[in-house]
Amino acid sequence: MSANVQVIPESTRERLRELFERFPRKPDALLTALYIVQEDCNNLASEVLDELAAVMEMPKSIMYEVVTFYHLYSTKPRGRNIILICQNLCCYLRSSDEIYQAVYEELGIRPGETTEDGRFTLETAECLAACERAPAMMINEKTFGPVDPAQVKAILKKY
Repeated sequence: MSANVQVIPESTRERLRELFERFPRKPDALLTALYIVQEDCNNLASEVLDELAAVMEMPKSIMYEVVTFYHLYSTKPRGRNIILICQNLCCYLRSSDEIYQAVYEELGIRPGETTEDGRFTLETAECLAACERAPAMMINEKTFGPVDPAQVKAILKKY
């Protein structure tokens, strides 16, 4: 990659500048900055993190640690719609494995995979903080639950 080619679009850089006006200490804005960049670049691949590290004047290694710790960040391309299925005890005991199977039957993907058309990526989540609605499933930022396998097709159709 040429040193002149920017991976992070100028429109995203403008959003980051606005963010840094609210958080003069750039490390304080790290989680939000990562979210903004991922939203616009689809993922936080190595070359994206290289550029963001330079913009934020931070070591890439710190960013990578954060990105690999939180399930909402990804270092590889993802679908436009991210499906998260809770795998914590509450959801597991209420048959979250059946939700995985229903998604597989509808979309043909397993956790960590993306549909060929790029519409959906299926991922696991340790906890969606929706134990009272177990088994829970999240698509993008909307939580569904309790989800019955028979409801999965109708839920996915909305996306």
